[in-house]
Formats: sequence, C-alpha cells, structure tokens
Amino acid sequence: MNDVQRFDTLKRSVEEDPTNFQARRELAVLCLDLGFDQMALKHLSYLAEVFPEDASLHFNVGICWEKLKHPKYALKSYRKAVELKEDESDFLYNLALLLEATGNDEEALLRFKEVAVIEKNDENTFFNIGCLYAKKNDSENAIKCFKRAISLNNTDYFAHFYLAQEYKKTGEIELAIESYKKVTVLSTDYSWAYFNLGQIYFEQGDMAKAVDMLSLTIEKNTSDIDAHKLLAQIYLKDKNAIETINIAEGALEKFDKEQHGGDFYFLAAKGYEAMGNRELYIANLKNALNNYKTLTFDPRAIRAEYKKASKNNERG
Repeated sequence: MNDVQRFDTLKRSVEEDPTNFQARRELAVLCLDLGFDQMALKHLSYLAEVFPEDASLHFNVGICWEKLKHPKYALKSYRKAVELKEDESDFLYNLALLLEATGNDEEALLRFKEVAVIEKNDENTFFNIGCLYAKKNDSENAIKCFKRAISLNNTDYFAHFYLAQEYKKTGEIELAIESYKKVTVLSTDYSWAYFNLGQIYFEQGDMAKAVDMLSLTIEKNTSDIDAHKLLAQIYLKDKNAIETINIAEGALEKFDKEQHGGDFYFLAAKGYEAMGNRELYIANLKNALNNYKTLTFDPRAIRAEYKKASKNNERG
C-alpha cells in the first residue's frame, strides 16, 4: 500500500470512528510526512487534548506550529513536551533551536547544555553551543565547543570554519589560517574560507597570496561583493591601475549600482587617476558622490578630492 492509499484508508477510518485514536495518530504522522501540516495539527491537537500526558503528541504539535510559522505556539508545545519528559534529547534539542531562532539565546544555551549531558557525543549540539558562545563573544568557550564538535566529526567543515573565526578574533592567526585551509580541503567551494584567508594575507602584507585567495573566492562565488572590493584595493595598492579599473568596472556592471556603486566608482576613479586619465578620474569621483549612501570610504574626503581635482582641471 502506497502513502496515498494509506492516507485514504486512515482518513476513512477516522471519519467512520472518531475515537479510533490509533488510526488518527497514524494519520497525523502521515500528514506530517506528506506536508499536510494543517491537517496534521488538527489531528494532533485533538489527540493531545485526549491524552494530555503524552509528551510525543505535544512535541509533534510543536513541529506543526513551527512548520506553519507560529513560533510562539511551537515554543509552548515544545515546553510542554519537555515538562512531561525532561530526558528526551530530541524534545530539548528542538526547543533549544527554536529558542535561539527567536532570540532567546540564554535559555537556548541552557537547553543545549542539557542535551549535551544526555547526548555526550552529539557534534551538532556542541557546534550549536559554540555558536551561542561566539555570539556572546566568549571565544574561549566557543573554541572548546567547536574543537569538541570536530573531535566527534573531523569532516564538519562548518565547525572548522567557525573555529577559524574565533581564532581570528583572539589573534591566533596561524591557527585561523590552518583551520580555514582545512575548510577549503573539506569543502572546495566554500568561498567564505577563501575570502577570510585573502583578508588575512592582505593584513599581513602578502599581496600575492591575498590575490590568489580572493580570485578563488570570486571563482567560487561571483556575487561576493567584498571580495571584488578588496581585490580592487589590493591592485590599487600594488599600483596596478588597469586591474583596479577592470575589477571596479566589472563590479559596476554586475552589481546593483544603487546598493553598491559608491565604492566601486571611487576605486575606478583612483585607478584612472593612477593612469593619468583626469577626465575619467573626475567623472568617477562625481559618480561616487552621487552614490554617497553606498560609500564605505569617507564621503567628505572624496568630496574634497573631487573639488580639488575639478578646480585643477579648470586651471589646466
């Protein structure tokens, strides 16, 4: 019997005998599996009223509410399930995840810790605890948790990436580099790892390695705006005006100018300045100022530069 046939059979059974609780329970679970969340909620809520001490029913009601985008009701149901069965790690885990998703980080941390006591070898729990410590800027405990997650699953590239982020925060740069490199081995398309390596090499003054990593970032993720921006800055710093302009103008063609144009117009301007093309230098400075809301460079300094360049151009 396939799922559709089973659904029809169970639905008929419940319609013929509303007190056939076993059929109703099976129908509710099948509805959840098939994505009929509203119908699943209807049957599970009915059963939860009949069997108020059944923790699994309240848990599944919570799943329905969460899938239906009603976190307030989902939390209430998950709490009830946990209250009835405190040592059920799945109940605690779902509650903790939803608490974090709704901004209740402190309670989420406590709940994840309760899961960790029950499930001592669950990598996901230690990863989530690490993320919560990271949000609190408690890098010491975050690092411990990410390392614990990695010890349980060394192929978890997310854990390696977040560990690298914490090492970067604490200034342990060589360890950060090592962890980011591990990410690129485990997940060759994870562009953020390449970008962070590029940023570190840029800060260390190793422009060749920075260019390599940022170029890989863009290769893996052509929409990475920060990688385009930093790469253009590096070429500008290296006095490679042509590549600076190529990157900046390429970005202006690719990305929404109203959201990201300011910085790229300014970088193009500096490239043209280095080439001695005063007309395009001034034109791009003007465009940068026309998009001042998207500038991360100092608009006042750019305005002063534009006025000075325009005045000199008039004299010349």
